[in-house]
Amino acid sequence: MKRSELILARLFLVSMSVLAGLVLIEALANHYLWNIASKEEFNLLASINQIKQRYGDDFFIRSDGVNGSKFTTHPYLGYRLTPNLKSGNNRHNSLGFRGEEFTIAKPQDTYRIVAVGGSTTYSNGVNDFRGSYPAQLETYLAEAGYDQVEVINAGVGGYSSYHSLINIEFRVLPLEPDLIIIYQGYNDIHTRFVYPFSSYLGDNSGHVAPFVSDTVMPPIWEYSTALRILGVRAGLSKSHIAVDWHRDGPAQTSVGKAFRGQWRTGTYPSGFFADVSAMDILKNNPPIHFERNLNSMIAVAKQQDVDVLLLTFATSTEFNSVYVASEEYMFALAQHNDVTRDTASATETRLFDLAAVFPEDPSLFTDGRHMTLDGNRVRAQLIGDFIISEFLT
Repeated sequence: MKRSELILARLFLVSMSVLAGLVLIEALANHYLWNIASKEEFNLLASINQIKQRYGDDFFIRSDGVNGSKFTTHPYLGYRLTPNLKSGNNRHNSLGFRGEEFTIAKPQDTYRIVAVGGSTTYSNGVNDFRGSYPAQLETYLAEAGYDQVEVINAGVGGYSSYHSLINIEFRVLPLEPDLIIIYQGYNDIHTRFVYPFSSYLGDNSGHVAPFVSDTVMPPIWEYSTALRILGVRAGLSKSHIAVDWHRDGPAQTSVGKAFRGQWRTGTYPSGFFADVSAMDILKNNPPIHFERNLNSMIAVAKQQDVDVLLLTFATSTEFNSVYVASEEYMFALAQHNDVTRDTASATETRLFDLAAVFPEDPSLFTDGRHMTLDGNRVRAQLIGDFIISEFLT
């Protein structure tokens, strides 16, 4: 056999061996996913097609929560909490709010408070719905003698002021609230990481773009079970049940994810950011849309004779997280808290400056933004005392 033929034969054998190894790895990954992984692991690691194969085509739109998806679709908000979801000590009621059942029509002699916001209102970090700050606020007020007060948790992970404005209009006001608490911060900072600056628009289209899974092809590695499992486990890929997988994705002009990735890996500034810094982007995209949304939420509520309580956003900088340790995010958050204070003053809306009084004790936080069970207890007590003095006395 000629030398060239021998080399080709060896390359062929090596290629076949590698291919056989990859096929075996893929087969083992699929075996693990279908036969060994728990239901929660399957939901986290499976592809959309695998999820539909197991549960049916209605996995993402079912409203009974039987398949464990935390979110379901909504015609105007894009997504909301899945109603009737029960997972351990957590639950969503039949109306799609975290917590116990309540009637849409407010009971007579009840003072109803609704808390709106993102994951920090939903209270990520505590698995028991009773540990969320709205639930603990209701308990604290009842123990203080105000047992006629009902507190509803209308927080949804990922919601910015854009979402909360729609949430108040279509889902909160029908509940006949007496008081709406607004707690917004980080999710509105994300919306400002947009470049070019001309794409920073009031409809938030510079930050998010519709994602239609039937017409948008996923990256090639998403077709491999083995690569997808590795990607999700390593934090390099999103689970297909992540809300932004089947609801929307980042617009091409959204650069926040790239900044956060570089900051975490210690490579910032590189690539695009070598020419345009993240701080420059934030300074050129001021929180004007956040301010407008706050004003709109207040106006919508007050037009219905509903009181509003604005909260500044509390953090602990004792964590090595881009959200509380980077100069950029802390600069933006300070701006947002100032906007909240100024808006309260300009609209004669009550403000509780939570950021000014909440302890930075890291034991009260899970990551510097979301709070632990004890952190939510402290938050509930501080807010509760303010509500008693300003609204209930």
